[in-house]
Amino acid sequence: MTPRPIFAALLVFGAVVAAASIAHAVSTCAFTVAGNTMTLEADCTTDQTIVVPDGMTLDGADYTITAVDPLNGSFAGAVVRNGGATAHVTRVTITAAGLKNVCSPAAPVDRRLRGILFQSASGAITHNEVIAINKGPSGCQEGNAIEVRNPPFDGTHPGPVAVEITHNIVDAYQKTGIVVNGDVVAGIHHNHVGESATQTNLAANAVQIGFGARGTVIHNTIAGNQWCGTSDYVATAVLVFTSDDSTVSKNNIVGNADVGIYGLGDRLVIDNNRVFDEGPDCNAFGYDYGIGDWGSENVVTNNKVRGYAVPYDPDTLTGKTAGHNKAIPHPHD
Repeated sequence: MTPRPIFAALLVFGAVVAAASIAHAVSTCAFTVAGNTMTLEADCTTDQTIVVPDGMTLDGADYTITAVDPLNGSFAGAVVRNGGATAHVTRVTITAAGLKNVCSPAAPVDRRLRGILFQSASGAITHNEVIAINKGPSGCQEGNAIEVRNPPFDGTHPGPVAVEITHNIVDAYQKTGIVVNGDVVAGIHHNHVGESATQTNLAANAVQIGFGARGTVIHNTIAGNQWCGTSDYVATAVLVFTSDDSTVSKNNIVGNADVGIYGLGDRLVIDNNRVFDEGPDCNAFGYDYGIGDWGSENVVTNNKVRGYAVPYDPDTLTGKTAGHNKAIPHPHD
């Protein structure tokens, strides 16, 4: 059977949108399909979402997909997303170039910018580079490099999806580098996650497990983020927000963050992380925490924190009796 080339289709959260609804919608992205794999044939540009059909693998073959604005419009939605209950994305570089600073709506149809989006889908996102998913100096609450989401978002788990997010390079995103929200079980490991490209305009997070998701964040290098604006917000390297039973372990957290590891959940394990802060702080409210344990029944052990005004909160976490956590003096202190 001769493999056949296919081109991208436009899909926004399950609803097919006619190309005519965006003026001069164009994608130069062509794929060769063999079995369950669609392989990118060359570097390309697209002003519409590329959909991975149910059960398929998008193999980028180390080529680059660049998102651009359509003529007389602005790019909306994910650059690559799933079209069914299972998808895999591997070996592709996804970026954006010159997108207009126009905020996309979250309702009635979610058209916010993402690099790779899995909506209610299991699978794997591996060995990719997702770079510069942003709209320039923007405060729009979008621009997540890799996102996995699945309702409900209340901590119940009627039908969880499972996703592996591994060996990816993520940098210069807008809001979040890697985010999993809702009824998701995620393995996030061996990734390199840089900082947001627009920290003066919004409070960004490098890695987020939120709203009931469960995850294991292990063996990653993660750069922190600062919020340099006037609102009473914080930016983080790792944010666990109203999610329980997750693990953050053996990560190298670098750069400069308002909070290195923000643990708001129960029965979390925060173990053996290196959380080092460098550079001047800009947060107007003085937030500068290495590790915050703001839940119950959490295990916080064997961590090393340096450079933060408050290494651990509560401060009783420091020392052998509290789990061998260390606050290491800065070389200049």
